[in-house]
Parts: sequence; structure tokens; C-alpha cells
Amino acid sequence: MNTPTIWEYALLVGSCILLALIGFYLLANFRKIFRQTIRIEWLRRNIVVWIVAACIILAATPMNGELVYAVKKHGWRYALMGELIVITTNTLIVFNLAWFVAEHRLFRRLSFARRQTLVLFTLILAFVGVNLLVRYLFTDEPYEYAGFSVVMSVYFACGTGFVYIMVSYLNLERQRKFDEKELELSRLRELKTKAELDALHSKVNPHFLYNALNSIADLSITDGKKARKMTVALADLFRYSINYSNNNYSSIREEVEMAEVYLQIEKIRFEDQLSYHINVDDAVMHYLVPRFVLQPLMENAVKHGLKATGKMTEIRLDIKLEQGILVIRINDNGPLFTSELSPGYGVRSVYDKLDLLFPGGYEIHFGNQPRKEVVIYIKKLMKNEPAI
Repeated sequence: MNTPTIWEYALLVGSCILLALIGFYLLANFRKIFRQTIRIEWLRRNIVVWIVAACIILAATPMNGELVYAVKKHGWRYALMGELIVITTNTLIVFNLAWFVAEHRLFRRLSFARRQTLVLFTLILAFVGVNLLVRYLFTDEPYEYAGFSVVMSVYFACGTGFVYIMVSYLNLERQRKFDEKELELSRLRELKTKAELDALHSKVNPHFLYNALNSIADLSITDGKKARKMTVALADLFRYSINYSNNNYSSIREEVEMAEVYLQIEKIRFEDQLSYHINVDDAVMHYLVPRFVLQPLMENAVKHGLKATGKMTEIRLDIKLEQGILVIRINDNGPLFTSELSPGYGVRSVYDKLDLLFPGGYEIHFGNQPRKEVVIYIKKLMKNEPAI
């Protein structure tokens, strides 16, 4: 028998190291391997683990006295068949048992350290038990080298277990950092949304304020009662805009009240040149909408109707449910919408509030036929439960 040369030893050692590296790489990434080609999760996991086990066990050939003994006694064919039986048995029994312990919801209640320790002990006991059983069933001398078989089983179990624990810990840390980043991003998005909504709530058209105060000043000389009524209405409107409760939503009841307060102020200013009618179903009073979503639309109707034409302006507000959708209609007899509608600040603020609070859950339509109207459809219904 020729003694192997140094190059043959180097080739053997290099091959074993390469197989070991491949095995541990597959073990570290086995959740991703064959994901696109093998759809059945259980089958995919077992195939990957079988390949991992084959690589690691074959990589340990120089230390595997049993394999050397089997080759000398029965030849390579019998020895490799025996190793394949051992690998397949360990995959079907040891891996699936360890996976059950690692993933079952009963054990997931344990802390990370306790669960991983339990997985490691499961691997050791299962490896030792399965390999001793295979020796007993498939070898002529089951007790020969039994101690060495136990040592090698513990060695493989510990190696596999420590790699699994390390990968699980890294995944846990990665998930924790990802969750922290998501939480921080969510908090920043919430703060940004709050700042945007606060800006939208607090900004009242300065022209409206200027005109209202001028009207109060004039009325205080000619009609004190009207001046007082207008002052109280203006105070109510601004008290609502301050938003002491720091709430981004208001009920339909509150929004309608504030829209009517605004219209009362304008009616005091323009007297018989403005009329309005409000029709709201009682069933929708407790539904929630963004704060100040109605008043800008009323102001838009007054601005482009009465102020632009100087003629009698009629405004009608209807709110009801239609097939499970909250429908808000605002009609007026002012100039028709142009084909290239360019929303001003008030209408733009309505869009912005709905985008922030009802993303993808609303529509706004501007129409001239059969009558001029603005219609808001809110598909995501929210109720002010404490008020019901």
C-alpha cells in the first residue's frame, strides 16, 4: 500500500475544509436556499439540511474512525451507503425534532436563551440516540466503537447547535434593530403628520378674519346686537380652530355646527344676499371626519359665488350614507367650475387633511351637471364611539 504524498494530504484536507465551509454557509442561509424552486416548505428544509449534513459529515472524514473502519472492512460502496443512511435518518428525525422544539408556539414562550438551550440538548440527545440505533440495526458489531460514535454525535450536534444559535441570535438582533428603526420611522411620520395637521388646523384665511373684524367694527356703530352676535360666532369659530383637545378628527355634528357658524357670520355681513340650507341625516352625526373639512368648502362657495358675482348666493349642504359610503354634497348657484380647476388654499387643505387621515379611502368630485356641486366620498367609516 503506497503512502499518500503531501499533495494528496493537502488535497484531502482542502476538500474537507471546503465541504465544511459549504455546509456551514448553507446552514447559516438555509431559510433562503431553494426558496424559489421548492415551494413545499417542509421538503425544502429537509433537502437543505440533508445537503448540509452530508457536507459536514464528509468534511469530518479524517476524524471519522467509523467511516475509515467501514471502508477497510466493507469497501467504499458499503461505507458510503451506511453514511447516507445515517445522514438521511438524522435529517428526518433529528432535524425535524429540533425544528419542532425551536418553532412550536409552546416553546416560543420561553426566553431566547432557554429555548436555544433546549434546542441544543434536543440535538445532542437525538443525534446520539439515532446514531446508536443505526449502529445497532445496520452493523455486525454494534458495540464496537460505540463510545467513539457517541463522541462524534455530540461533536456534530454541538457544532450544528452552536451555528444555529449564532445565526438565530444574529437574526434576532437584526430584527430588533429593524423594529427599532421602523418604530423610529413610525414616530417621525406621526410627528410629521401631527405638525402638518396642526398647521392646517391653525391657519384661518386672513382675508376672512380681516373682513369679519371690519364688519364687526361697522356694526358696533349701526347695530350693536348684530355686532355682538357676529363677535360670539367668530369667537366660537376660532375656539374650534385652536383645538384644545389636540384631536385631528371631529364628528359630523361638530363640523356642521362650525360650518353653520361660518355661514352665520357671512350672512350677517351680506344679509339677504346669502341663504343656506343644511340637511344632515341623524344616523351620520357621530361619524368622524378631519377637523375643518367643511368650512373651507363653504368659504370657497361664498368666495366664488357671492363675492365674485355680487348676486344672491344659495348654498346647500347634504350629508348622508349611500351604500355604506359617507357622502358630503355642497351645492351653490355660483359660477361653474372651469375645465382646468386649480384648488386654492382652502380646497387644497381639504385634500391634504384627507390624504393624511384617510389615505386611499376617499374621493372628491367637482361637477357642473346637473348642478354645480362638490362631493366628498369617504369610504373608510369611523365613528365617535364615546359620543354614541
